[in-house]
Amino acid sequence: MEKQTFMDKLSKFLLPIGNFLSQQRHISAISTGFMSTLPVTLLGAVSQILTNPPITAEAIAKGGLAATILGPWYNFATANKAILSIPYNMTMGLVGIFAAFAIAFHLAKSYKMKQLQAGFIAMIMFMIVAGPAKVYTLIDGTSTVTAIDTFLLGGTGLFTAIIIGLLSVEITRFCERKNLVLKMPDVVPAAMAESFSSLIPLLFNLIVFFGLNTLITSVTGYSLPLIIMGLLSMPLAALNSIPGMIVIAVFAMLLWVMGIHGTMIVFMALMPVLFGAIAQNAALVAAGQEPIFQPILLFMGSMAVGGSGNTLGLVLLGLKSKSKQIKAVSQISLIPGFFGINEPVTFGMPIMYNPILAIPFILSPIVNMIIIYVLYQVHFIKPAFIMIMSLMPMGVGEFLGTLSITNAILPFLLIPVSVAVYYPFFKVYEKQLVTKELAAEAAN
Repeated sequence: MEKQTFMDKLSKFLLPIGNFLSQQRHISAISTGFMSTLPVTLLGAVSQILTNPPITAEAIAKGGLAATILGPWYNFATANKAILSIPYNMTMGLVGIFAAFAIAFHLAKSYKMKQLQAGFIAMIMFMIVAGPAKVYTLIDGTSTVTAIDTFLLGGTGLFTAIIIGLLSVEITRFCERKNLVLKMPDVVPAAMAESFSSLIPLLFNLIVFFGLNTLITSVTGYSLPLIIMGLLSMPLAALNSIPGMIVIAVFAMLLWVMGIHGTMIVFMALMPVLFGAIAQNAALVAAGQEPIFQPILLFMGSMAVGGSGNTLGLVLLGLKSKSKQIKAVSQISLIPGFFGINEPVTFGMPIMYNPILAIPFILSPIVNMIIIYVLYQVHFIKPAFIMIMSLMPMGVGEFLGTLSITNAILPFLLIPVSVAVYYPFFKVYEKQLVTKELAAEAAN
């Protein structure tokens, strides 16, 4: 009997799970919904790149070839940052709205319900819960303005968007099954009849989501999305150790797999620790001493190869894929990946709710952390002592944060590691998609 390879065993274990989850309507709605937001995430990625040139004001002041080449871009981006940021703010800054609509749309489609009405209801409920319009008093104290706080409408509110996208459809479906809808006479145009038929389901959704959010806010002082974020981020700041950083990285990647912007949630909790570590190193360097290694720096290095989950290796593998879907997603994800922007591949592959790609997505940061820790110990790379918050291409941010050439080349040295971690799982997923694509072509 022919001996099974590791790939065969992995495929035999993972494919049934993947097939089950791909056929489960709620998981499928989430996955397809996120894939529908791909143009939104891509436009946001382009806007981020244009707004954040790979150079700082200090580097420009020192002069040199880089300053000559990138200086005009930096000056233009700085002078027009408010305008250049608009596409990002209106795409990734509001991605939760689009996700709520798309998830509800595809779930309603699987139930053969009215898709647009379901999408609109989910979108309205999400905005009511995550971004209600409020009246703010201006600085002069004499006038007011009504505005929407968009903080929870973007990546930080994605988990809330998933919940509302799914539950709102189930509430509407319950109303329809119980015949709790307004029926208009046959002479009424179909479009108007559909609009009226959604009024009672809309009211039921409003009672559930607005009522629950109002109750939670009145009792705790925080909205439902903030409660969810708080519960997720509370234990993270206390884990500033090497095992703790690995736990945090795994936790962040698990959140991503579940549709939550894990890196943002974790980074918000870790930011004070990170600022403190880099400030301490800056003081040491100013005093003529060497910066010291601190575990918090491992978390930043865990995303060195294309962003969260080190997905650049997956993108590079996908460029030659036999699957049309994987190849197309990889092509549009390549350039953003070199800037650490991996939403196109995360949403487009997708990695969220994908048990096959979730494994290397979680495993890769752990492998990176171990390698980076060893490189710190042998003094091949230097600990950061300059706080770089701007979005930079691979190697640029690492160099500017340490002024070390070895730190600049580190992400490129880790690319083969990312490729190796993703390769066996990529082949399993590719085989699954190729089979589906061939079946679809044959059916057509």
